[in-house]
Amino acid sequence: MEHISLSYSTLTQLPPCALAFYPSDSRFVIVGTYKLEQDGSRHGTLDIYDCANGELKFCSTIESTDSSILDLKFSPHDSSLLASAHSTGRICLWRVSPSRDDGVDVELLSTYDVADSSDVLVLSICFSPIDPVVLAVTLSSGEWRLCSISTESAVATLQVQSSFMAHSLEAWTSAFSSNGSLLFSGGDDSVLSAYDLRAGIEVWQDKRTHSAGVTSILPFHGNESQIWTGSYDEKLRVWDLRGPYSKGSVVNELSLGGGVWRLIDHPKVAEKLVLSCCMHGGARVINTSDELSDASVVGNINEGHESMVYGGDWSSDGGYIATCSFYDKKLNLWSYR
Repeated sequence: MEHISLSYSTLTQLPPCALAFYPSDSRFVIVGTYKLEQDGSRHGTLDIYDCANGELKFCSTIESTDSSILDLKFSPHDSSLLASAHSTGRICLWRVSPSRDDGVDVELLSTYDVADSSDVLVLSICFSPIDPVVLAVTLSSGEWRLCSISTESAVATLQVQSSFMAHSLEAWTSAFSSNGSLLFSGGDDSVLSAYDLRAGIEVWQDKRTHSAGVTSILPFHGNESQIWTGSYDEKLRVWDLRGPYSKGSVVNELSLGGGVWRLIDHPKVAEKLVLSCCMHGGARVINTSDELSDASVVGNINEGHESMVYGGDWSSDGGYIATCSFYDKKLNLWSYR
């Protein structure tokens, strides 16, 4: 088993739901928070922490008083571009850059109401691995929507290009295939769907494999024949998709002891490691292989969280893992070697 040790732990002011290391300088981690009040209103913040010397020092916060944040993603094409998903059907685009005082500045570039109603939540964001101006969002209405970013003016803007009602319940997650031609989505209806973006049609659905909602999808290391899925049923499944428009088959299944909420690749593909956020089960590090059936758990994060682990990420060098848990408002930094 790999060695994982707790480097630092702190409490956030509001419950943390998602986090991401700043790719250009992983001294900094950005945390999105989500607070549901008794009257049904939601609010949240974007918080910045400094991880220098293996600690977690709070730097600043940006209030999002009218909405909570459910997901955060940096663009793989532009490490300064951050997108956030909000509980009011909104996407926000941010510019993250080094500041003069050796910190980071986070500037709001634009907001866009991607849903038709402010009662609809944006649940996840996924950037295309091929096209730097394309991203997919999933909604609590069951839809995914394909959006494009325009950078023609000084202020970035966002527009919806297409949408599809893929699920009868919440669409929890989506992921592009490695060549950007397919969009996979997973929903609370336990359905895994694949949509051909070139042909403009759904090419298959799987309704039988997952015994609960599909909560995470990871196309595997540029391998077009393989995806991983995670579910509320606490299972990680490895799929072999070889064959034209084939649903493929599950060639490996791991029980991770908690709902598999997120799957995050190690930043160095050669390491062949994936971090999984497993809700009440903590987090796991999974070793992968060119052999599809050889995935195995090599690291456990079981202590340090007393609540749902929804957020996690690797530092850019892979030496640290950050995780957050919701109701206990814990933000933890782990040394990994």
